[in-house]
Amino acid sequence: MGLLGLVRRSSRFCVNENRAFVHTRSGAPCSYSKFFVGDDSILPVLIVGAGPVGLVLALLLTKLGIKCTIVEKNKTFSRHPQAHFINNRSMEVFRKLDGLAEDIQRFQPPVDMWRKFIYCTSLSGSVLGSVDHMQPQDFEQVVSPTSVAHFSQYKLSRLLLKKLENINFHFHSCEALGGSDQRPVREKEILMGHECTSIDTTDHCINVTASFFNGKQYKERTMQCGILVGADGAASSVRKLAGIDLIGEKELQKLVSIHFLSRGLGLFLLNERPGMLFFIFNTQAIGVLVAHDLKEGEFVLQIPFYPPQQKFEDFTTEICERLIFKLVGQELADIEVMDIKPWVMNAEVAEKFIASSSRIILAGDAAHRFPPAGGFGMNTGIQDAHNLAWKLALVVQGVASDSILQTYEMERRPIALSNTALSVQNFRAAMAVPAALGLDPTVANSVHHVINVGFGSILPAELQRSVLDGIFTLGRAQLSDLF
Repeated sequence: MGLLGLVRRSSRFCVNENRAFVHTRSGAPCSYSKFFVGDDSILPVLIVGAGPVGLVLALLLTKLGIKCTIVEKNKTFSRHPQAHFINNRSMEVFRKLDGLAEDIQRFQPPVDMWRKFIYCTSLSGSVLGSVDHMQPQDFEQVVSPTSVAHFSQYKLSRLLLKKLENINFHFHSCEALGGSDQRPVREKEILMGHECTSIDTTDHCINVTASFFNGKQYKERTMQCGILVGADGAASSVRKLAGIDLIGEKELQKLVSIHFLSRGLGLFLLNERPGMLFFIFNTQAIGVLVAHDLKEGEFVLQIPFYPPQQKFEDFTTEICERLIFKLVGQELADIEVMDIKPWVMNAEVAEKFIASSSRIILAGDAAHRFPPAGGFGMNTGIQDAHNLAWKLALVVQGVASDSILQTYEMERRPIALSNTALSVQNFRAAMAVPAALGLDPTVANSVHHVINVGFGSILPAELQRSVLDGIFTLGRAQLSDLF
């Protein structure tokens, strides 16, 4: 069921142009101390989103003595690798989290397996060139006491969850809670399968309503908190409910992400051409392969996607295997496709990170959405959490006024804007290689636009698809003259 379908149409909301706004019952300045004194039913901090940003924030707050809990809309944690590069600053933050940095360094692949970007006609074909993207300062521990790391997001989440378990956090599914919508929410909980559907700010607290499925029907649970942090990703419910807009470039590229396993491919690349990213161009297919773990044979293939002429439903397991074989240059006997998902590359930053008198705060992808080029997304979010945690602690403990929370936006939003610009720059620089080969992505996107809104829009859907496929086939055919 969609978000708006789960939102109660009550006086707490007004819906205007498909945007839901938080209703604040009083415009008076809030006194944080009254949220946390004498009423244990009000959580000092409620975090929406159990990704790395939300988990890191919960760890930091708990270490600072602040009670908090997490709600997460998904019922389980994803195995899709997603982000994978951890920069020096994030590793410095992790040094403070009970040996997390050391755990990552111990479990990650050796650096020689992932330091290169490789451009090739296929994974078993000709190598067009390679780039060592590591710099000496990444490892010499002169600028930073830590080194960068290559470690898949789901593996990082597992380590973070273990750290939270060690400090007595408890995980609850909807079913395990018995479907009760009246049970009070306590500190140190992670409530899975709970989607934030409404926010009601009052002088006394913030009432946050979450929808969950108890195995039979959708029900709602209302939780009270003093401060709400939206760390719920690029499609943030908290951001939408707070009426905060994103500013920047939308839909730079649509892609399909294919997570698959093949120990045979991993062993081949490990021996012949180890690397982190493989940019593959041939007459049959084009894609970018992320080698998350060569030893384990874990990969994610990113391929361009042009809806509505191309439908996501067409990317079946069988079709995806064929695409992989075309890019590998041969069939793989041990391939196992784990997950297939579409995603959209955006370059946007929230117009503000703080709302409702500093009581609703955005962090991570909820506040900024970058292209993956450069690996800034998860790292910027982790550093958001680090900047925010100690300021929240000072406010909740009554040491500082809520005005200190304004410095979070003052400090972090300019960094988000800078990282957005750098990510876009990196993305366009990476696209210069296919452009030099006659495969300019901007031309492909322009052709797609003409078909969608220009003369092509009057053609039947199947003919539109044939035209698009034909043009792309002709474009790739140019490569036969080069290789």
